[in-house]
Amino acid sequence: MITKQQYVEYLICTIGNYTSSNLAEHLDDVSHDVITDYLRSEYFTAHSLWELVAGLIQDSPESFMLVDDSVQDKRYAQFIELVKLQYSGAEHGLIRGNWHSQSGT
Repeated sequence: MITKQQYVEYLICTIGNYTSSNLAEHLDDVSHDVITDYLRSEYFTAHSLWELVAGLIQDSPESFMLVDDSVQDKRYAQFIELVKLQYSGAEHGLIRGNWHSQSGT
């Protein structure tokens, strides 16, 4: 089981581009599948994320938070379970892909 607080703390503390597998390596008894199922079922708004992190960010010119989500093109993938039709802004249409998240602080 993973909580929204654990996921947000991971995003805040992680610099770079990491995967659900990387997060699973840092949590006891949590697999990559548990995290991807959680992300598929959970809905994050910018406001709800801000409510969780506002008290953790120091108000200074050097403070920032960047969150980017993208769809990775997997048009040639035949047997990857999480690949499905998703909208890609880069392609301006639907592609076979999987959602990917990256964050930086």
